[in-house]
Amino acid sequence: MLKVNIFLIFSIMFFFNACGGGTTTSGEESIILTVNAGSDRIVQLNELLTIEGKGTSSDGTELSYLWKKDNQVLATSAILNYKPTVLGVDILELFVEHNSGEKISDVVKITVIDSKTESKIPTISPSLQERYLNAINNARAESQDCGEKGKFEATSPLKWNQKIYNSSYEHSYDLAHSKAFSHDGSGTESDWTGDALGKKSILSERIEAYAYNWSFIGENIGAGTLIDTPEKMVKGWLDSDNHCANLMSPDFEDVGMAMVKNSDGKYTYYWTQDFGTER
Repeated sequence: MLKVNIFLIFSIMFFFNACGGGTTTSGEESIILTVNAGSDRIVQLNELLTIEGKGTSSDGTELSYLWKKDNQVLATSAILNYKPTVLGVDILELFVEHNSGEKISDVVKITVIDSKTESKIPTISPSLQERYLNAINNARAESQDCGEKGKFEATSPLKWNQKIYNSSYEHSYDLAHSKAFSHDGSGTESDWTGDALGKKSILSERIEAYAYNWSFIGENIGAGTLIDTPEKMVKGWLDSDNHCANLMSPDFEDVGMAMVKNSDGKYTYYWTQDFGTER
């Protein structure tokens, strides 16, 4: 089969914003209440998780708490220990109440998936992991001109993170075994997280599916018929403004990178590089 050198790259970055939350005022003194049920989560069936809700009152009054699912009371404290027993999406609501009778609520979405996907991910050898890290951190050790994104000074090296590697491998596998080439998953069986959720996965969902609790995340993807080494792929990302900015960002602390080869695929070599900083 004749193959030509084809090279595609895309990048994306997300910053954490607390989900939900709200404020209200009460009475003549304009008491301000706030509540936050926390960020949405993806968890495994029968996995015990602890959710810490937060509420404040501008007058410093101690608030009462109530967690509910539908009409069922789950807890009467700020901290909820919750074990989902049914697949799907659970909507949990946290109420905080002032002694004046004013109350406010916020919800958190718990997506429950059926099984862990780590078993589908091959172990990366220490030598290959080191080679990936060297390609990345050698680039970060030097100043880089990222075109429209500006010039970036040399910055701190990234640490290898297994959870982020898992996310990277999953997406590379999906790219290699579907017709999709996007930061969104294909929504097919090769999009393991998306398949479990019944939709196309997005980066944050794939990251969270491997229990990485993030404040910053980003992703570079690439593919090419001759892009068969991490050094070639990193160079390609450095030559692209958005990818270069992701790779050089001082906001990131962790990284994972994976390549999946499919000789029958359009681009042969499929790469994903995920970045993160934990909360």
